[in-house]
Amino acid sequence: MFEYHEPQSLAEVTSFLAAHGEAARVLAGGTDLLVQMRKGRHQPRHLLNIKTVPGLDQIVVTEHCVEIGAAVTLHDGEKFLSSHPEYGVLCQAMHSVASCQIRNRATLAGNVCNASPAADTVPALAVLGASVKVHGSRGDRLVPVERFFTGPGRTVLLTGEVVSAIVLPRINGGGRGVFLRKARRPSLDLATANVAVHGAGANYRIALGAVGPTVIRVREAERLLARQGLTAPSAAEAARIARQAARPITDVRGSEEYRLELVAALTERALLTLAGEVRA
Repeated sequence: MFEYHEPQSLAEVTSFLAAHGEAARVLAGGTDLLVQMRKGRHQPRHLLNIKTVPGLDQIVVTEHCVEIGAAVTLHDGEKFLSSHPEYGVLCQAMHSVASCQIRNRATLAGNVCNASPAADTVPALAVLGASVKVHGSRGDRLVPVERFFTGPGRTVLLTGEVVSAIVLPRINGGGRGVFLRKARRPSLDLATANVAVHGAGANYRIALGAVGPTVIRVREAERLLARQGLTAPSAAEAARIARQAARPITDVRGSEEYRLELVAALTERALLTLAGEVRA
């Protein structure tokens, strides 16, 4: 059994979390947490529904960034960003999560905080240079999304801290991105491997998911593309480098070798799609 709470401010949330530690859990969409509770992985004595906190369901656009509040659903986030093509890679990733019913409940912040190595939105956030806005008793701090994770199911959040928003930097000069994934089923299944790529000018970013304990940026391949430009031969070489960077395991969704081959194939296809040479 657990007690259900509806806090009315972030200060109330952080104070409660600080006082109760692991006995309290934050509830946003609940699409991961409630399943984990039913399986016995988490047995909190307190649930704090942060959707009752004013402002967390808002998307705020400033001169420097786009802040997606912790209670913004994947559906609403995708709908908003669909008019901003420079964030297209994140729209594609959000649309790939589960079903439309889940996306109308689940949140972007929740997908990040669940810290699954197979989370679809995390590679897309990584190539966009996104940060996680963390609120605690000492105020706010920004953590680059790549540094937010310490391992499967683990993050840098301290006792008494809560994620209040996901922050996307404004991308000057536009840019385009591609997100691809492969799973046993086209939807409603965790990715066996996923890849996000983004290009703005001569700068390219590549991130891999589900093939390591945390998201993997393939910086060596990014430097290659910066030197040589995006062509069919450079895309093939970048894919080879991505395959070397991956650190997959063998599990029910696929073998290590299969995942390595997927990384190479998905990376090359995503880059060629970005170059306009193939369709995703």
